[in-house]
This record gives sequence, C-alpha cells and structure tokens, in this order.
Amino acid sequence: MSYDVLVPVDGSDRGFAGLEYCLASFPDASPTALFVADPAHDHTATVGSSEPTAERAQERGERVLERAADRADEYGRELRTELRTGTPHTEILAVADEKGADHVVLGSHGQSPITRPFLGRVSEAVVRRSSVSTTVVPETTAAIRDRELPGEILVPLDGSEQAEAALADALETFPDASHTAFHALDLPFDRPRSAVEGTYLEAVLEDRESRAEEILESAATLADERGATLETETAPGAPAREIVEYAESGGYDQLVMGSHGRSLAARLFTGSVAERVARRSPRTVTLVRGAPA
Repeated sequence: MSYDVLVPVDGSDRGFAGLEYCLASFPDASPTALFVADPAHDHTATVGSSEPTAERAQERGERVLERAADRADEYGRELRTELRTGTPHTEILAVADEKGADHVVLGSHGQSPITRPFLGRVSEAVVRRSSVSTTVVPETTAAIRDRELPGEILVPLDGSEQAEAALADALETFPDASHTAFHALDLPFDRPRSAVEGTYLEAVLEDRESRAEEILESAATLADERGATLETETAPGAPAREIVEYAESGGYDQLVMGSHGRSLAARLFTGSVAERVARRSPRTVTLVRGAPA
C-alpha cells in the first residue's frame, strides 16, 4: 500500500529538518516537498529591485525545491515537488487534500517569550486544521541527522480511542523502535503518598492508580497482539507538563500521541493536551488522527 507524505519546506533549517525526518523515518513512503510562494511576506526584496515580487518568490521556491530533491538523492529516494503561490497554511492543507496525503511533516517555527519552543503561525494552523496525522519537528536539521530514528518513542495514553490509535500507529509504523506507553495520573493534589494515607485523598489516588493500570494493561494487550514489546510507565502530574518533562528527562527521541476527535470542530482545535505537548516539546511530536484498527 502506498503511503504519501507531504513535507512543506520554506528554505529554513527547520523546514529542511522536517524533510530530514521524513526521509529517515518513512523509507517506504512516497514523499512530496511543497514550497508555497507567499508574495505578501517577501523578505528577500532589495531596495531598487525591479523584479516583481511574485517572480522573485517563485524563483526562490524553485531553488528550495531543487535543494530538497538533492537531499532526497543522497538517501537514494525519489522526491516529488510542488510549487504553489498563496497563503502557506491554506495551500498546505489544500495540497494535502488534493494529493490524498496520508501524513504531513513540517518544521516548527518561531518562539514565544512564555513557552519555548512554540508552534509557528503556519505549523499551528496546519496542526489545528489538518484532517490527517501530522508530525511537528521543532529540532534543527543537524539534530535530526544525529539522531538514530525512529529511536525511543514515548506514547502518552489517557484511555481514549484516539490514544489507542496512536499506540497502534507507533507500533505498526515504527516496528524497529523502542516503545514506552506513558500515563500521567493527573492528581488534584501535589503531595507524597505518605501525606494522603488515611485521608479522603487516598481513595482518589487509588482510583487514579487503578485506572492507570487498566489503561496500561490494555496497551500491553494491544502490543502483544502485534508481537511487539512495550514498556509502561506512570507519573503524577498534569498531563501536558508531565508528558513533556518525562520525554525530555527520559531521553526519548520522539512522541506519538492521539489528537482527540475527528469532527469538523475537532479539526479546528486539537485536544488541549495534544496541542500543549506539540507546542512545548523540544522533541518531534506526531499527532495521530483516526480510530484504532
């Protein structure tokens, strides 16, 4: 079965990091590099230049796509290229739909003074509106090249169908990776077990631990059915923060998680935890859409 991956590139290092990730992670896929010439945001213009902005943007796009094709050649891969003119996120979504892309991989741009790294204007719009699974690569090209992908993958689970779909996707897409299923207990208090024993909070803790055990047992069963090995871990804390911190402290190479909901409204706004993780993670994050097989 053909697996088509769309990789928007804009000439920046982060854009090419997305291509690097795609070439390393999907060796059997059919990749397409897309450049969107956006005359409204032309940063290459020089004083006194007589060349029309649209032509200048088109020429830059051709150069960027040529570089992308050269990089694919180094992998011994054929890369299709597409050059469009318009608003980047609108064209990315349109091409993904027109070409029947199964997956979109894109670099993350920009930084927020509050949270670093932070999804850029284009990547955030694509993440929120894409109807297919999306990978956000916040790392540099050099960092991706130095990483042995797929590496160690952390799969956050919350008991939802979308999270289970993400686990199934990670196991099937990256069979050679090391997989860990992770559940954040999301306790309504920040106290050690010894401090809640004998209080009503102990029942809350036991309930969360029991649910975590059920979720991870279900994950282990899913992995067993696929002949895969799965590590399981839990930790107390708010899910988004705990997922990002656990992935970083554990040295994981990437995260794969469910993006909640498949309705039109859900396409416009991903699950709050998934979005926060995609915004804050210094590691590559894939948001999987769809129900488990």
